[in-house]
Amino acid sequence: MVRVADALDMAQGRTRIPIESGHEGIHSISAAAIDEVRISAGDDHPVRIEIQLNNSAGIFQVDDLLATKIRGTPLEGKVEVLAEIEGETEKRLLSGFRLA
Repeated sequence: MVRVADALDMAQGRTRIPIESGHEGIHSISAAAIDEVRISAGDDHPVRIEIQLNNSAGIFQVDDLLATKIRGTPLEGKVEVLAEIEGETEKRLLSGFRLA
């Protein structure tokens, strides 16, 4: 349960400081792409997790982090996860990336 709860703490505010200080990476950018996480009773599964994205980079948080933390727990197979991007355009999270 703690693993999954930790993974659900992915909303935008937790990455504000790394991005503002110039530490841009897949973890901070993908977390900044998540606006809201809602947990409710599911239709086909006992638990439904709805994740509102402002940019498709947030899929990294959902697929790589959340899915990994659900696998191998008693919640596996009991949780449905829906991630959606509202609107026609995505929020611009960074203007470029440079490795030096």
